[in-house]
Amino acid sequence: MTIARFYRMISEYSDVIIFGIWVTIQLAIISMAIAVVLGLVACFGSLSRNRLVRYPSVLFVEFGRNTPILVQLIWVHFAWPEILGIKFTAWTSAIIALSLQSSGYLAEEFRAGIESIDKGQIEASQALGMTYLRLMRRIVVPQAVIRMIPGILNQFVTCFKSTSIVSVIAVPDLMYQAGLIASATYLPMQIYSFVAVTYFVMVVLIAMGVRLATRHLPQSGYFAHQHGGD
Repeated sequence: MTIARFYRMISEYSDVIIFGIWVTIQLAIISMAIAVVLGLVACFGSLSRNRLVRYPSVLFVEFGRNTPILVQLIWVHFAWPEILGIKFTAWTSAIIALSLQSSGYLAEEFRAGIESIDKGQIEASQALGMTYLRLMRRIVVPQAVIRMIPGILNQFVTCFKSTSIVSVIAVPDLMYQAGLIASATYLPMQIYSFVAVTYFVMVVLIAMGVRLATRHLPQSGYFAHQHGGD
């Protein structure tokens, strides 16, 4: 197959490819937004002194981190409807599965960020009579958030790559669209090679953005203020 013919084929299916890329990006962004919230809830739950809160939170985190994404996806899409009596669309199942896995990793990132705060600051705040909620809001969380950002951004890269698995339940992401094109053209090697390069370029660009963002973290926000006062 000549380069010119390959270029014409890609041009012919450009709308399909662009739509698949757009679906992939949406999946990653929405899943990560939900995972951040779930991860925070699970993090605070795992730090709770109440066993009825802590044990389920720890179980949630460990399940999300230690179960393959494909298993989670199949379980959510096919088992949950039997358990809950609610049939999910493929899109919804994909969002739930991606969020579930990412939230487990993010919960650990959040916990590590919170526990990295100097205990002397916490003890001094408690000595001044600060409530737990005010202590977390005014002292712990602002500092911990900066330390969490690199982990959150790296998890976004991982989540973005994991979206390729959702094609198995017919979510029209880039991999699913590639399968349709390969079936129509009978050129699977060329199509999937093109998709591999496309994923590589997108992930490299995201990773470069992550490195650029984390490189400037010490010069910004609350973290910079803390260092400026040292």
